Amino acid sequence: MNCMSQKLTIYLFFISQLLFSQQDFTVDSIHISEYKKKVIQFINPQPDSALFYIKKSFQIANSSNYEIGLADTEYLFAQYYRRVQKIDSAIFYFKESANRSKKSNYNLGASIANNGLCRILYLLGNYEEAEQACNRALATLKEKSELSYMTKADTYTALGTIYLRKNNIEKAQDNFLIVDSMHQKKALRPDVIAAAYQNLGGIHLDLEDLSLAEDYYIKANNEFEKLPPNAAEYYMNSNNVELGKLEYKKKNFLAADTLLTKCYTFFKKIGDEQTLSEIGTSLALVKLKREKYGEADDLLKEAYTLHEKNGFALEAATDAVELAKITIRKQDFKSAMNWAKKAEELNIILKNSAIKRDHSFVLANLYAKLKNYNKAFEHQKIAQAINDSLNKIQSVEAIREIDEKYQRNQRDREIKLLKTQSEVVQEQTKNQKNLLLGGIGLTSIAGVFLFLLYQNRQKTNKKLREIDTLKTIFFTNLSHEFRTPLTLISTPIQESLNEPNLSKEKREHFEIAHRNTERLTSLVDQLLELSKIDSGNRKLFLEKIAPTQLISFWMESFVYLGTQKNIEFNLEILNKERITWCDKEVLETIITNLFGNAIKYTPKDGKIGVKAFIANDVLKFEISNTGKGLTKNQIKTIFNRFYQTDGHNEGAGVGLSLVKELTELHNGSILVNSKPNDWITFMVSISLDKSKLKNVVLKESTSLNVEMLPTVLKEESAQKETFFHESELPILLIVEDNDDVRLVLGNTFKKEYQVIQASNGEQGILKALELVPDIIISDLMMPIKDGIELTKTLKEDERTSHIPIILLTAKAGDENELIGIDVGADDYITKPFNQKILKSKTASLINLRKKLQSRYSQEVILKPKDIAITTVDERFLEKVQQVLDKKLTESSFTIEDFSKDVHMSRMQLHRKLKALTGLSASEFLRSQRLKLAVQILLQSDINISEVGYSVGFNDHAYFSKCFKETYNCTPTEFTRKK
Repeated sequence: MNCMSQKLTIYLFFISQLLFSQQDFTVDSIHISEYKKKVIQFINPQPDSALFYIKKSFQIANSSNYEIGLADTEYLFAQYYRRVQKIDSAIFYFKESANRSKKSNYNLGASIANNGLCRILYLLGNYEEAEQACNRALATLKEKSELSYMTKADTYTALGTIYLRKNNIEKAQDNFLIVDSMHQKKALRPDVIAAAYQNLGGIHLDLEDLSLAEDYYIKANNEFEKLPPNAAEYYMNSNNVELGKLEYKKKNFLAADTLLTKCYTFFKKIGDEQTLSEIGTSLALVKLKREKYGEADDLLKEAYTLHEKNGFALEAATDAVELAKITIRKQDFKSAMNWAKKAEELNIILKNSAIKRDHSFVLANLYAKLKNYNKAFEHQKIAQAINDSLNKIQSVEAIREIDEKYQRNQRDREIKLLKTQSEVVQEQTKNQKNLLLGGIGLTSIAGVFLFLLYQNRQKTNKKLREIDTLKTIFFTNLSHEFRTPLTLISTPIQESLNEPNLSKEKREHFEIAHRNTERLTSLVDQLLELSKIDSGNRKLFLEKIAPTQLISFWMESFVYLGTQKNIEFNLEILNKERITWCDKEVLETIITNLFGNAIKYTPKDGKIGVKAFIANDVLKFEISNTGKGLTKNQIKTIFNRFYQTDGHNEGAGVGLSLVKELTELHNGSILVNSKPNDWITFMVSISLDKSKLKNVVLKESTSLNVEMLPTVLKEESAQKETFFHESELPILLIVEDNDDVRLVLGNTFKKEYQVIQASNGEQGILKALELVPDIIISDLMMPIKDGIELTKTLKEDERTSHIPIILLTAKAGDENELIGIDVGADDYITKPFNQKILKSKTASLINLRKKLQSRYSQEVILKPKDIAITTVDERFLEKVQQVLDKKLTESSFTIEDFSKDVHMSRMQLHRKLKALTGLSASEFLRSQRLKLAVQILLQSDINISEVGYSVGFNDHAYFSKCFKETYNCTPTEFTRKK
């Protein structure tokens, strides 16, 4: 079970409650208390300093035979030794503390010591002893104090963790949900309830229920934030490790790398080896996905050493399996076999089926590489049999059923409380009537009447507020549950729309369904955003951006929609280069809602005016449009939820309410002026001074600072210098006539790609032919040459036909999309577009090309149809094959000759072959010669010393060296195997 439950967490607040729970205030106890405060302060960041004060405390307690003080001090010794990874000493002192507490009738101390004991025992795999320690902790909890309640909840969390380790998921979940139920009745300390949420997140993470896992991890972080800064930093870094694993499972490898690297740095700094080793394993898996094999290898070796050193066999075995996989990839089969044996040795005691399965898969792959197919098949059968037996489906369904039942019971309680609303109102009316009748009879009762009325109203208002809170929670839960069916509806619709032979009538029906699914999804997102604001959980994620430049970018995405109605635009956007702190998502929601409304409600031949500027750290934005306008009554209610000026309008009346809430969240205001049948103007101002904003989180900057852009975007000379050397980053060409859109796109991709830019289609074609990029993103409507002409030109040219092209446009509709696809565009995205979706589609096209490249290495001879995407690519590869058929065996045949024969420059040939096969021109030529050598060795008995010369190598030693690097054996060894 690879989740947060594998960790031993330092419960500092749990300790502090224990230390100051005693009621005797002797001089000795007061001195001990002072030392204990110091222990709490230092035990995490400076454990040796904590030890100094623990010894001081022990001296005082021992000299006065103060048994409770000795029990507490022994507990502190245990925590110290746990902190410095001296596990045996920690166990000894936990037991000593528990025994001394029991003899002194110090029940709470015995419970807490047993709790600490069980947490160490389960990490060492002593699950039965750990469970017994937890049960002893629960059995001795006799007091009904708040601390006992907290200790009970914490022990249930520990017990749930033990069941996780024993792979009894349902029992584990039961215990964590007990803690959640306790929290609903009486708020638990943040560290206690957060630990339960963290483990529930881990359960759902392992079961691939990523949405629910993320919800629980976010709940845990919300609780951890309530702790003092040092503790909050420790716990949130621990929790962010799990969020990093979640991003890994969501295939967001860059986000996972960023999160886990930050956590790794933190735990390395404080010297927490156990947590460091766990992060090392997870981070290594991320590095593997990002093809950073060297870093992955180093991390796994470090994690293996730490896990083995601290006695964590399961984790060490997992590391050994992954290291075996890496060394197989490096063709180091001897090391791979050693790592596989280490994993097998560790699993002799563990007898873990998952490790056995993964180990068998590794051996099957290893023996296949060594051409021992009998053993490979044998291990493959073992692995597959274990995999079939590890059927998690029933377990997943059972876990989800438990969680759904628990959530359903919670909602039933909420609904029951909601039903009391009408009863409360009726009771209020009845009380008021009775009091009024009594007041008519006797003026002396008037004072009593007013008092009772006031008191009754206070109670009623309180009850109504509680009901309103419950309604919000209930509504939020329902909104969350809409997401799954919407996803299940949307996916088959999109798949159907991608079918090329779909009839026109059916396509129209699916498009209607798709549009309405998107509308409903957008509405659910807005409702969830409102519920977050209501609950106080919506934070401001501030980053350094250029707000007015982004506004200009978003405006451009809407302009085409306006031109369809012949709307006249007047845009006045200033301070575009001003960088400041702002929540980008909040700003985008505000702007796109207001501008979308302006487009929707402006009549044909109407006008829209936009002003945006920054003054005194305040962003001011005005948008005006002609139309029906608003009456005074409408202006008063327009920001109310679910309000619509006209019952026939589209939408649910949520957008403007959300705009107002988000504006106020950013310490701003929104006003509206209007005259019926004339102009309507919305005026927004939001604060950009982060010191005046509350509940903020600072994000890593993704600003639009022009100075931060790569030099390749500015100077032609820098372009050539940058792109004529090898780089791990693929080259992306952005072709867009709007400066702001081009700049925003450049910043969006600059970390993952080498970005070059062009301002029109003609420039784009010239740069594509010169540099042969890996992918192109182009606007459709541009001066001189548009996106269609650019796509057609490049797809028909042998030098660039392989390059994936994504077209961006505001021209929505199937007809326009089909034109782009017909000329060879690989994807078509309508403005305004989601930048995350654009990044995802770009990465997918790059990965598709890499998969095609891998097919080349599997073919003995060049097969154009298996490698090419377009017919132009196929013709190019056929031409290459013809050239090779004639000249490959000539040792004097060089790359210069090769490029001349296929009518390309050396750089163009290099980029073209790199894109199609993953090899440079020289590597490709050498690869073809070696493949021809293999054919000769397999089909004839020619003297081996002559084979190299016959395929174009003029040095036999060099031929043997290249052959061995490629096939892991010499030509002589190869012939013996055939």
